[in-house]
Amino acid sequence: AVVSTQSTGTLVNSVPGDKRLVFIEGADDNLCIPMPKQVECGLTQSMLDQIVLDEIGNFFISIAGYSPPTREELQEYEEQEIARHRKRKIEATALSVRKMYPQI
Repeated sequence: AVVSTQSTGTLVNSVPGDKRLVFIEGADDNLCIPMPKQVECGLTQSMLDQIVLDEIGNFFISIAGYSPPTREELQEYEEQEIARHRKRKIEATALSVRKMYPQI
């Protein structure tokens, strides 16, 4: 759809959160870019799609006030999950042994 820059700017200013405009020149209504334009820009359709998705994600993150976890936080979480899994496995093994040998 063809929309004027002024009306787009008005709409963007009325929406809360951190926002940026990404103009995809030459795209159709589905944000598909013709092959000659892709070659001219040096981008594939997948790359353009990822740019749009990243911007949408950043916008929702800014509205929700959520910041993605740091690499250290992710590593700590993974270590905690591994420890929980090991603990459950040990407890399950101990329970199996108790069932097989109730006198222990």
